[in-house]
Amino acid sequence: MPESILLRILAVIAEEISRMWWFFLLSVVLVGVIKGYRLDLRLRDYVNRAGSYGIVLAVGVGMVSPLCACGILPVVISLAMLGTPLAPLIALLVTSPIMGPDALLLTYSGLGLKWAVLKFLGAGALGLSAGLVVQALVRQGFLAGDQITLRPVHREDGTLASAYEIGSANGVAVRTMTIVPRASRLRFICDRTLDAALFVGKYLLLAIVLEALIVTLVPLSWITLLVGQKSFVSVLSAGLIGLPLPTNQIPIIPILAGLLERGIDHGAALTLLMAGPVSSLPAILALWGMFRRRVVLVYLGVSLGGAVLLGWGYQLFS
Repeated sequence: MPESILLRILAVIAEEISRMWWFFLLSVVLVGVIKGYRLDLRLRDYVNRAGSYGIVLAVGVGMVSPLCACGILPVVISLAMLGTPLAPLIALLVTSPIMGPDALLLTYSGLGLKWAVLKFLGAGALGLSAGLVVQALVRQGFLAGDQITLRPVHREDGTLASAYEIGSANGVAVRTMTIVPRASRLRFICDRTLDAALFVGKYLLLAIVLEALIVTLVPLSWITLLVGQKSFVSVLSAGLIGLPLPTNQIPIIPILAGLLERGIDHGAALTLLMAGPVSSLPAILALWGMFRRRVVLVYLGVSLGGAVLLGWGYQLFS
């Protein structure tokens, strides 16, 4: 690689790190506080008791939960074993991968206020739409009955096993970590902040490198051909690109920043911002083992279809 190109790549990386580092620190501290006060677990319990308001509350939990498509699976498994209806489960599965307080802060830092607002509104719209569509399909009978293929696992004392144990027994890979109890809540918050920093930081750094490569090496003609025009096809292309893209709500930010700099259509960019995180392939494979096939197909259809509709809507009204 010529030295001039390498220097340009390093310059982009340095600029992005200098612009995002303190938002990154703020976001991981926020994650530590949420975990330290168990706010996500409290909200999870509220979802199970919410009744007819379950979809709205599930979307609210997804908006404040700092969990990606794979990270939300243990929560969904726990809720499923408690008998939570299917519609709130899908609403949570759609919303959480797109939104989160850390992702919102980093979106504001990396893409600006407009994209942070679009991310917030888009995640809420997709989550509500997914929950309502699933609820309608349940009432019509298409998704009626037991659509969860997981079987509960109980410990020797009769209590329900952890989501990790249930997933493992059913052949579903679920992320887990060993949580060491701390006498000091501040120490516990610091531990969780460090966990979040290590997890988010490695993906964010990789995505910043990808952004630099896009800005420096990807020909403008490629972007223009695929997603550069304000057209029906560019948004649809963005949705299809987002399907296999292995990104969660954090890495998509610098990648999208690089594409915006290269001239991606803003409607297509919004579709990619929504579709990339929600259609993570590892999460889809896990869902395939958790639910009956038609549930996974509905999840993909609603989430990707909704992302494309949001992109078209943005093109139409912007």
